[in-house]
Parts: sequence; C-alpha cells; structure tokens
Amino acid sequence: MDKSMYTYHRVKIICLLSLAFVVLFLAYLCSGAWFVQSYVFPNLQYLDAVSKVVESSAFWFFFIMQLVIYSTVVFVILNTFYNERRMTLMQQDFVNNVTHEIKTPLSTILMAAEVLVEENIHTKPFRRDQYISIIRNEGDKLREELDRVLEVARMANAGVYLNKEVFAPKGLLMEVLERMKLQFQNYNGAVNVNWKADTAEINFDKKSFELILTNLIDNSLKYNIAEPTIDITGRIIDRNLIIQVEDNGIGIEDIYHAELFHRFFRVPLGETHHIKGFGLGLYLVKQLMDAHNSAIFVTSIENEGTTVTLKIPLVKNNNE
Repeated sequence: MDKSMYTYHRVKIICLLSLAFVVLFLAYLCSGAWFVQSYVFPNLQYLDAVSKVVESSAFWFFFIMQLVIYSTVVFVILNTFYNERRMTLMQQDFVNNVTHEIKTPLSTILMAAEVLVEENIHTKPFRRDQYISIIRNEGDKLREELDRVLEVARMANAGVYLNKEVFAPKGLLMEVLERMKLQFQNYNGAVNVNWKADTAEINFDKKSFELILTNLIDNSLKYNIAEPTIDITGRIIDRNLIIQVEDNGIGIEDIYHAELFHRFFRVPLGETHHIKGFGLGLYLVKQLMDAHNSAIFVTSIENEGTTVTLKIPLVKNNNE
C-alpha cells in the first residue's frame, strides 16, 4: 500500500469514526432526555430535559466510559483487519516477485541453451563462450535468490542454525566485495572501504555474516538512480565492532522506517517500481543479527541516501 492510499484510508477511517461518535453522543443524549422526561420529571419540556441531561455529571461519566470501550474495540478490530490485509497484499506481491525472479533467469538460460545445441556452434567459439557465460551468470543469480528464500523458510521452520567461529571480519568483507565485482560493474558503482578495526575479532557464523553483507550491499546498488557510491567503515566502540554501510541512493521516507525489517515489506517508492525483490533482505539480516545478540540500525533521508549500522560484540579478551 503506497503512501497516498495509506493516507486516504486513514482519513476515511477517522471521518467514519468521528461520525459514529457524533451519532453515539446524540443517541445517548436523546435517550437520556427521554428517560428524564418519562420517569424523573414527567411535566418537563423535552428541550429542558436535554439541558438537564447535559448538566448531569453521571451522563458524561457513562458516555465517556462507553466511548473509551467502543474506541478500544474498534481500534483493535481495525488494526487486526489492517495488519491481515497488509500481510495478504505483501504475500501476493512476494509470490509475484518470486515468479518473476525465477522465470526471467530460467528463460534466459533456456534461450542460451538452445543456441548452444546448434550444430555449427563449435565453429564459433567466441559466441559459444558468450552464451556459456550467460548461463553461468543467470544460474548464479537464480541460486542466490533461491538461497535467500530457502534461508528465510528454514529460519521460520527450524530456527537459525549457527556455526559460530572466531575470525577477523575484514577478510570476509573483502571476499564478498570481490564476488560482487560484476554487480558493481553492471551498476557502474564504486565502493570505498575505511577499516579502522584491524584488531577486531568476532564470534559469528561466517555464512550469516556473508549473507548480511551481501544483502546490504545489494540494496545499496539496486536502490539508486545515480551511479552508486558505497562507503563501508569499520571501527571499535565500547568493545563492539561497528560496521556502517552508507550509500548515496534514493533514501527512505520516515513513514516506512518502522516497517523495514518486516517480512515481505518493500518500500513503495515510484522510482523503484521496476526493481524486483522479495522483501526478505532486511528481514533476513535482522533475524541473523538477533540470533548473534547483535543489533542493526537504519538511518535514511529521502533522496539523500541510507546508512545501515551493524553493532556486533567483540570476542572476550580482544585488544582494541
């Protein structure tokens, strides 16, 4: 649900609730006036009975109590309905995105394979190698997307399995950047690493650490309408390793910050309607960070960029 639709529904609900409360007040007022005129002061005029009711503290007490009860019930019902509707829409979007992300590389692989079965392809080695490279790249892309979905499904069903070990994270960071070199070339992006934590060692699952970095860097590359520039810094603060991934991308509006780590959620910005994804990247990162007793923070300004901060405890007896 985009911001305009969200605002429209919120205004509509507020107007309907306001109307309902006005009707409730008039109903209480009229019924109270009828009771006073019928059983308390039979000879009293109706308008005078209304004045008596309005001046009664008991009327206001019971009306406010009923108003609070009704408001709470309505809020709970509407909140439940909104969350269910929101989750249904996000799941539908997730299914559509999965279908697209799987069908696209599969179609490319099949087309390349058809070229490779041509009888005279052996006489064109350059063309053959070109299509083999396409199959390899699309296969890697497909494997990465499926791994991401399967990782989330595995966590939901059996929890996070961790094989923690002590290591210096800078080397693993450089390996991730090396593997993503082709992605940087495709986006015409650049990365700057400013690592001031060479003595840092963490007790972390290496596969999880790679997934976290890959997802964050991938987001920084995709959600950008200019040439991406990513700054990765590492430093030690209060016996914690602080890693920041900062980009010059499109940023995120404040209204969506609280939902960034929800499963299936994707920021509905007009500039990114063509960017496909599952809405699982930051959800997966948050789950993995929580499993390692670590924290993640996101600060972002629309049209200026996003900074993701990871806070990971250092191993004991580590020299800063």
